[in-house]
Amino acid sequence: MPQKKRVIVEVRKAVSKSPLMALEKAPVLRKCAASFQLDEHFEPLKARRPVHHFAVFGMNVYEEESVFMRGEIESGEEDALYEDPDVVAVWTDAPIEPFPIIRGGASPQMNLAPSTAPIPCDNVDCNYGVPKGTLADVVAYLGCDRIWDEGFRGQGIVIGICDTGVKQDDVPNLIDGWTANEAMPWGTDPQGHGTMCATDAVGMCPEAQIVDIGILKSSGPDFSGFISDAILAYEWVLQRRRAGQPLHILSNSWGMYQNEWAPDYATDPHHPFTLKVLQAIQEGVIVCFAAGNCGGRCPDSRCGDDVGFGKSIWGANGHEEVITVGAANIQGEWAGYSSQGPAALYDLKPDVCAPSHFTGYTRSDAGSSAACPVCAGVLGLLKQARPGLSQAQARRILTATALNLCAPGWDYQTGYGMIQAYAAFQQARRKRLPNPIRRPASRGPQPL
Repeated sequence: MPQKKRVIVEVRKAVSKSPLMALEKAPVLRKCAASFQLDEHFEPLKARRPVHHFAVFGMNVYEEESVFMRGEIESGEEDALYEDPDVVAVWTDAPIEPFPIIRGGASPQMNLAPSTAPIPCDNVDCNYGVPKGTLADVVAYLGCDRIWDEGFRGQGIVIGICDTGVKQDDVPNLIDGWTANEAMPWGTDPQGHGTMCATDAVGMCPEAQIVDIGILKSSGPDFSGFISDAILAYEWVLQRRRAGQPLHILSNSWGMYQNEWAPDYATDPHHPFTLKVLQAIQEGVIVCFAAGNCGGRCPDSRCGDDVGFGKSIWGANGHEEVITVGAANIQGEWAGYSSQGPAALYDLKPDVCAPSHFTGYTRSDAGSSAACPVCAGVLGLLKQARPGLSQAQARRILTATALNLCAPGWDYQTGYGMIQAYAAFQQARRKRLPNPIRRPASRGPQPL
């Protein structure tokens, strides 16, 4: 029996006067591919796609409007949709999952057998179920408490947690939200992963307000989702900002474990979601992503063969412009499952590491899942200290002030090393920010 595949179909905006009128394209698309079924519950979404035009006097960049629709088609029939000249592209609606919460001890989803491949990082921690300190210890280690003493605790800052939800009873800072599944409204999180992330962000930035962006709820109790859910969520963020409601930082502790799940999302920077992330950054949102849990020493079993150097950071998680966060503990040990660069979309990833393996919402908040919201909380403090802080400035400050862990400078395990909140705060308050980081010349995997 033919397998159905979820797809995002991009059509030219010029074919209709409004996104809703693009629904009229469905019968035409079915003539091209009889198996195509439009998801009528997904409201067509207008977006802008950059178009490069090479003119006589250089390169001019224009924007072309297009509309995204969601549907299903039999695998192998996607090319038939291109018979309609108004179809710009057919993209995989990639499956996405949270990078898992660890509730003490070993998880059956993790493979603890050390990799035999040599890795240029002597200090490695694979015992993620054993906490190395508490959330309070992380605060002191990073120097967040010193920032608090100077009167900066995140007042006026809003952090969006893109995840499985945030439980209202456990995170009183929660003020608003969006959900991919109306049966699981915002403010709920039966799975717990998103609440862990929110707890860790507030742990660094205690007076920040939290917005629950439940992109990983569409598949119900499995707590996974699809990249189209993330597109809708980011559009909601943009609409919220345009309405004058603040949302400063987005923390994303989720991604794709294997390239084969959706190679076009994993490796193509023009995928609609990746473009939506860039749009959010252009409109002033600071975006950080967890690197993933497919590092070569002790990867998550869902990674399959996609582990280690160059095979573990996919899609928007590794785009050049996002802040890609790996995991280490406060003893200075790299978490051996933390995904390693080069990323599919940019060689020199991750950017930095942040603390993981500490007692917070769970006995041991672990994974790059915990590291990313810790970084987001630190970013909240920096944003309060320097309200005009941009994505590029934030990334520059974090990398310039990071503490080397595996090697001097930058490396494929820990980036520039462990974030240092107080040192970054001092930089953020200066009139003149640090110069752009000089990236290593190497464009391939680091020699072993």
